[in-house]
Amino acid sequence: MIRESIKENLIGMNKEFRFRGKEQTRIETFSDAVFALAITMLIVSTEMPKDFTEMLTFVADLLPFGLCMALIVYIWYEHFQFFIRYGFRNPRIVVFNAMLLFVVLFYVYPLKFLAKLLVVIYSNIFMSLFGYERATLSGVQMISNEEMPQLMIIYGLGAALVFAILTLMYKYALKKSEELELNEIEMFDTRTSLYTNIIMGSVPLLSVLFAWIFSPYWFSSIISGFTYMLYPGIFAIYGSKRGRKRKLLVQRLGL
Repeated sequence: MIRESIKENLIGMNKEFRFRGKEQTRIETFSDAVFALAITMLIVSTEMPKDFTEMLTFVADLLPFGLCMALIVYIWYEHFQFFIRYGFRNPRIVVFNAMLLFVVLFYVYPLKFLAKLLVVIYSNIFMSLFGYERATLSGVQMISNEEMPQLMIIYGLGAALVFAILTLMYKYALKKSEELELNEIEMFDTRTSLYTNIIMGSVPLLSVLFAWIFSPYWFSSIISGFTYMLYPGIFAIYGSKRGRKRKLLVQRLGL
């Protein structure tokens, strides 16, 4: 429903791109069902509150759930953008799509666990700074310091795989540029999406590398975690440069 609505109105899409996949396909319908299942898995993993204390715990879970859902929706949008742009239905894309959906389903629980852990840790730090009593659940109760590098590796590999598959899909689209009759601006946008997914996948890999190298040390999870803070700086520079180039290209082509 959401995908079809966006297709009809082209909400937030580049008007210069000729969309070849406006017609809804079974691949997309199946994919939407899997993404919906992934979000459902985030919800059903939380038990129904039986008393007020559990109700407060449930409310505290809303922030981790929101963080997880935001990332899954971002992946879904990348998936949607690819299919509306190119409209592929061939076996290779079906295989790539199946791989992506498999990784997304695997990715759900490590993602939620890490999000909940981060919320617990930072909530306790915040409460301590302002003199409030800490929450009953602490990060130490959820996972030991020795296990943290393993969690960062599992999460990082999952994230890297998601964006590696999206990268392969965009690389395939570039390979089929003549068949798709991509014009200059469409080639530019395709390369931009390709580079974006390379960046999105490279940062988690760097985090995995740090978690593995420094795993014997207590600060390994801190270094691997703060690696993700590279995103804002990288995309601020990258987005600015690509945006300027695209604007000049649109002006030159008179679009």
